[in-house]
Amino acid sequence: MRRIAILTVLGMCSAVFGVLMSSPVQAADEYVGQGQCKVCHNKAAEGEQWNKWKAEKHAKAFETLKSPEAEKIAKDKGLAKPASESPECLKCHVTGYDAAAAAPPAKIVPADGVQCETCHGPGSQHMDAGKKKMFKKDESVDPKQFVAKIDESTCTKCHNSESPTWKEDKYTKKDGTKTGFDFEQAKEKISHPNPTKKK
Repeated sequence: MRRIAILTVLGMCSAVFGVLMSSPVQAADEYVGQGQCKVCHNKAAEGEQWNKWKAEKHAKAFETLKSPEAEKIAKDKGLAKPASESPECLKCHVTGYDAAAAAPPAKIVPADGVQCETCHGPGSQHMDAGKKKMFKKDESVDPKQFVAKIDESTCTKCHNSESPTWKEDKYTKKDGTKTGFDFEQAKEKISHPNPTKKK
């Protein structure tokens, strides 16, 4: 009788373990780095988003921290380290930089500056869904659901008056007034749509 009870308990444990192992576990979204984005987002017919990013200022954000102007700003601000090593600067010049930990995510190369995931969010789940859709022809997945919605607050986390290079009159609005940041104009400067997709 005891042997039957033990076998029953073991059978129940195996069943529970089997269910747990077969259940999909949703991992936290992680940064993958711009090189992974390039794989799918650089086709000429689809807008060459990666090339557009590479050619504009965000891709060079880290490099600007090595300029004489940046070094002077760091010194004037009394920062303990050069601009290219200061968390106060890196938090806006390197994707996903954690100022408290003084490090970027594992797969982010600081020299790549402000990459795709700064605006669109960490890309591991988007990438996994894209692979399922492309290679496994799984139409039940939608990679777009793992892309962060971009609005003005996405940009103003860094494009704000805390920036030492902030200029109150950088943009001129339609009504003629000046402002330090205008979301619509800034968005247009870095626009990288996919012409094959409907708006």
